[in-house]
Amino acid sequence: MALIGNLIWFIFGGWLLGTMWLIFSIIFFPLLPFLMPFVGYCYWPFGRQPVAKSAIIAYKKANNMKVDDFKEVKSSLKIVTNLIWLPFGFLLCIAHLIAGLLNFFACIVIVTIPVCLPNALGNFKLAKVSFAPFGVKLIPTDLAKDILKEKAKSKL
Repeated sequence: MALIGNLIWFIFGGWLLGTMWLIFSIIFFPLLPFLMPFVGYCYWPFGRQPVAKSAIIAYKKANNMKVDDFKEVKSSLKIVTNLIWLPFGFLLCIAHLIAGLLNFFACIVIVTIPVCLPNALGNFKLAKVSFAPFGVKLIPTDLAKDILKEKAKSKL
């Protein structure tokens, strides 16, 4: 199902948004290794979900899994890189919001809800990630649901 969703996404504008991500990632070439997963995610978003790295670390600690100290990056570094990325992330965020609203509008006007609604929701999800991508990791959707459940349980 994710393959079909990804193909529809790519045909109906995912290629354009992914290319924008790629161009902005090349402009910030020192950050390119960290941004390339998001470029791929923008081309093929279904089947993966963004999750905060802090939630992943908390999940690993709660399930007695090994946590690499190297992966626990200082929050100050994430803040600095997100601030450097902010002008381009803002443009990408606006592009994803516009694309999401266009897809949502197409759901209302044209009866294509099975195609447009997942694309609209995907764009809104990508808008959040594009604004501040550092401190987020892309993982399979099933694992992301488990991590988010664990995070919700810990808040109770």
